[in-house]
Amino acid sequence: MTSLYPPDLVPLVQSAWSTRNSFPGEKRPPLPAVEPLTELLALAYHTSLLREEGRKLQFRIIYLPRGSAKKVTEARRKNSRLAVFTEDRPLNVAELRRLAPAADSTRTMICADHDSENGWRVWGLLDTGANWWQFTRHEAQSGTPPPQDLAVGSPGPGEIMVSSGGRVLLALRNGSVFLPQGSALDTGPVNIHLEPARRQLYRDSIRRLKTKKWDEEGYDNDYPKRFHDMCLSRILSSIREIAHGGTLLIVPNQLSASDPRLADRVNIKHPCDYDYLWELMLQHLELHSKYYALHFPIWDSEAPIDPEKYKQVSILRSKKIENDEALKDAVRFIASLSAVDGALVITDRFRVLGFGAEVIAQSPTLREIQMAVNPEATLKNSISIEAYGTRHRSAFRFCSTYEDSIAFIVSSDGGVKATKRIGSEVVGPEIFVFSQRSVVVPAL
Repeated sequence: MTSLYPPDLVPLVQSAWSTRNSFPGEKRPPLPAVEPLTELLALAYHTSLLREEGRKLQFRIIYLPRGSAKKVTEARRKNSRLAVFTEDRPLNVAELRRLAPAADSTRTMICADHDSENGWRVWGLLDTGANWWQFTRHEAQSGTPPPQDLAVGSPGPGEIMVSSGGRVLLALRNGSVFLPQGSALDTGPVNIHLEPARRQLYRDSIRRLKTKKWDEEGYDNDYPKRFHDMCLSRILSSIREIAHGGTLLIVPNQLSASDPRLADRVNIKHPCDYDYLWELMLQHLELHSKYYALHFPIWDSEAPIDPEKYKQVSILRSKKIENDEALKDAVRFIASLSAVDGALVITDRFRVLGFGAEVIAQSPTLREIQMAVNPEATLKNSISIEAYGTRHRSAFRFCSTYEDSIAFIVSSDGGVKATKRIGSEVVGPEIFVFSQRSVVVPAL
């Protein structure tokens, strides 16, 4: 497929803006005209290729005309704060390069406006808070999304993300367009492979609660299974943020680092036993259930609050906060081990067996893999393994020789793929919200 560049994105942005859903009850503001939109996309792209004092630049620009600023801050006054510049500044590569280090892209947006006389101008910074970013990474139970206005950002060199209200509409990476497709954790072969571990977490959690079902009333009975995927997503997201790239091999929990089924396939340079995350997950589920079982009756009751029940809720809330911090630390520690060259090996109960692992498994007959273009892996393209680098090929060989495993490959550019053997085929779907598609650019 021919490589695409920022001007090619304009009709795709226009199409996504009109067809992809916004939040219920909210209507997206108008886009800039074609020429200024092209200029904004090109500006973001060229700036992303630069560095500031050796650091790669990450930023988000929001097209927020001055006249709508008051409306935005009033609607989200608890979560949005504006720093308005005394004088507008021209929005160009040099200015964006200077601003990007100060505008943390997880919580800050660079406010820009455009008019025919002055072109693109920067007039302030919008502090939206980090809770939406934490919510999308499953580190917070709720979050307030940024405004629906057009946002153009870059998470890394040569990458552009176009979003609205915190929802990505499309992305440009390595000259290809990626469109939202859902997550392969939710459907298809990856989802099927993870189901036994989800069920085990569910069983362990209700055993601890001494109940027959997680939610006896059936409103949220699948929460433990969803929480399993949240924790896996958090590990993968944390590996992405390290920006080193890495491979995560997941094997059955009954294996040890010295088990021949593993040792014959991978040489673990740093074997270890780190087994905390599963217990922290169970603590989270127990505290979550007990806290809300007390919280909602107190919240809904019109009677005076019972001091003893209030005390119990307060204690549970404190324990939940402590558990959340411990979970966050454990996830980030596990992810940090991926920064060492070699694969990180964990079990399906998130027990770390070792890191810096070299795949020694041989699969002489493996010539190609079936790369899925949708999460369900119903649409696949046969691709030679020689088209991939060492990290990918090692993961393909490992999974090819050990069917009861799954590998997640995080590229240094932030892409995440899973690979798994299904029958005689090695299949590799994209994991997170993007899947590459062949794009026909309509005429303007």
